[in-house]
Amino acid sequence: MKPLLYRLFINSWPRKLIAVTFAIMTWFLVNETISVTRTIPNVPVRIINLPADKTVVGLLPNGFLKYRISITITGTKSIVNELRPNDLEVVINAEGKKESWIATIDKKDLVNFNGEKEWKKAISSVTANDLYIKVSRLVTDEVPLTINKPIGDPPQGYQFLDIWPKYLTQKVSGPQEQVQTLKEYGLEVTFNLNRITKTDLDALYNSSRQDEVSFFVPESWKMVTLPFKGNTQEPFNDPRAKLLRIDFLKQDLVPLGIELPITIFFPVKHSLTINPQTYSLLTNEIVVKKNGLKLLNIPLYVRDASRLFLDVVRDHLLLTIIAAPNTPGTPLKWAVELINEQALEQAYVLASLKEGESIHKDNEMFSKYNEQAIRNRFWDYRRQLKLYTEGGQPLNLKSYLDINHVVLEKQ
Repeated sequence: MKPLLYRLFINSWPRKLIAVTFAIMTWFLVNETISVTRTIPNVPVRIINLPADKTVVGLLPNGFLKYRISITITGTKSIVNELRPNDLEVVINAEGKKESWIATIDKKDLVNFNGEKEWKKAISSVTANDLYIKVSRLVTDEVPLTINKPIGDPPQGYQFLDIWPKYLTQKVSGPQEQVQTLKEYGLEVTFNLNRITKTDLDALYNSSRQDEVSFFVPESWKMVTLPFKGNTQEPFNDPRAKLLRIDFLKQDLVPLGIELPITIFFPVKHSLTINPQTYSLLTNEIVVKKNGLKLLNIPLYVRDASRLFLDVVRDHLLLTIIAAPNTPGTPLKWAVELINEQALEQAYVLASLKEGESIHKDNEMFSKYNEQAIRNRFWDYRRQLKLYTEGGQPLNLKSYLDINHVVLEKQ
């Protein structure tokens, strides 16, 4: 073994060292002179020196086109094989371009962020498919922005009421034809109620002691996606966006606080046999007579309506029984009516504005833009108005015709 190793490494070692050195030098020189061609995908394209009144269709706010291209590079193997898409970009000079044109890509258009000088010497050619650069007039216009009903669930103990304002505008800049299309279809944003915690709403409730709680939408939520800009997001820019809020109702049983008046409605077509002279409401343990009025003597509660709404409508609630022929065992229909609804709507609007202005006294836009939302809120409360008994059970009454009496009983 020793003689073998001696012959390999010791015997004539100067000549062997020179041979190895020349081999390494030959390999290095050959590697540096071998030319290869390689296609690199997903190279970004940047547009520079656009006229101030022009833009390019598909141009993103950062100056890059929203799509990338593949380029073919020929050059020294050791350099070409090291190139990566993230190290490169194609730069197209739009100086003086007023109309659309076809851009031809060559070596001068390619920028390499790693070793620019070495790269320029090592690359012999750069080719790519010609690019059609569509130049358009740069315009700024207002696009309708709709705030959709939120998704998700409100925190426990609270009921979602509304989001306001529902309609804003967004000033958008871009190619004329794309801005016009966006203006026709509009933009939409949908918030998620799951992002709001019970702690958030409890803090608002404890500070205001109002059962209607307004959660003002954080600035970080007020972002809208622009499709023609590669789905980039921009902040809301409508001044009314600072009013944007999501309203909740703290879910409590609110005492009605009165004995509910009762009346009987006699349909004309049955009045020959069923009328006020032949039938009257029978007093019993739940129907009492006070000051000539028949009243429902049951403690009643309201849910899904604010205390302010209840304060406005309380003295205009009426329990109406429809006295019509019925088969034995079939109860008469009854309903809780609201008397003089139009006047009550206006009273509720005025009371709400007064209450809101005391809370939002520094906000001049509150009254100007909020009135219609308040009117809608009134009718929402009106539609879902129901009466409950103590313990939160829905009011359940049974009414029927007896001899000369309309009978009302609690079921």
